[in-house]
Amino acid sequence: MRNHKVKKKSKWFLRNTFLVLIVLFGTSLVQDQKNSELTDSTAVIETVSSPKTVEALTLKPNVIEENKELEKLIPDTIKSPNVILFDYETQEIIAEKASHETVYPASLTKLMTVLIALDYIPDLNKEIVMEEEYFEGLFEQLASISGFIEGEKVQMRDLLYGAMLPSGADACLALAHLIAGSEEAFVDLMNQKAEELGLQQTHYANSTGLHHRTNVSSVADISKIVMAGLENPIFYEVFTTLQYQVPPTNINEEGFVMKSTVFKNLLKSPGLMGTIIGGKTGFTEQAGLCMASLAVIDGHRYLLVTAGADAIPDFPVGQDRIVAQPYHMQDATAIYRRLTKEQSNVFNH
Repeated sequence: MRNHKVKKKSKWFLRNTFLVLIVLFGTSLVQDQKNSELTDSTAVIETVSSPKTVEALTLKPNVIEENKELEKLIPDTIKSPNVILFDYETQEIIAEKASHETVYPASLTKLMTVLIALDYIPDLNKEIVMEEEYFEGLFEQLASISGFIEGEKVQMRDLLYGAMLPSGADACLALAHLIAGSEEAFVDLMNQKAEELGLQQTHYANSTGLHHRTNVSSVADISKIVMAGLENPIFYEVFTTLQYQVPPTNINEEGFVMKSTVFKNLLKSPGLMGTIIGGKTGFTEQAGLCMASLAVIDGHRYLLVTAGADAIPDFPVGQDRIVAQPYHMQDATAIYRRLTKEQSNVFNH
């Protein structure tokens, strides 16, 4: 919790304090990573896959021919209905399941937000002031925030980390307004970029991933966004940062630490520590649990994108209560462990 050294508490300080109380005492295990809530409870897209539908992953034909053992690579118990697994080094798909189905991307939307920002920010060290409009409506929708408050002077670089690591919707709105003048104009840039990248199932309605019936994508498209982003060394650095120290500001003399939502999940999945080196998570009730992660196995990098997994509740163990590993992390654990087991026999790198 930030220790704001200000004599007069602003309404935004009270807002952030109340939000923390919600996080501490909320009933959902995914509240800490939940970036948005329902904004249109009746709006649905028929083509969005159901989290209940789980089919076997389909391996690419040429991969099956070359490596029969890869048929055993992905377990059939994964909970995410939409999956794509890439060999990052060769840019080849290893396995996929319903990868072109339309899904709600939730906070994976912010991957494109950061990618667009890097196209337009000339100076990452430029200092800006967090305006009231950058927070508008976020508290009411229980959107995740980066930790800045109104009137705070921060660097453009901090906004990139704020959007990616804690999934801060305020950082996204700040980037949108500073770059394009409004979120609507920024979304136009996002859709133009989607067209340039040849994305087939992607259309953006906002910069944050807050639920909207026309804010859609697919895990195949999301993987292309990540691949394009990782070509930029700054995007790669932000994507693979697990925690970031925000420098001192005019309001917070000591700065504060942003922690990646992926890092928080890794604390529940110690077996993936050192394997997953970065990523981005997302969640809404409509989207389910989503994640894009970059892993290193025996010095070789792999990109995994999953979407649509249900959330699971806390469960008791002995005298204590622990937080169950979320389904998207369970899926990543199962896939990466299987890849680790088979890698020495299947891949010759």
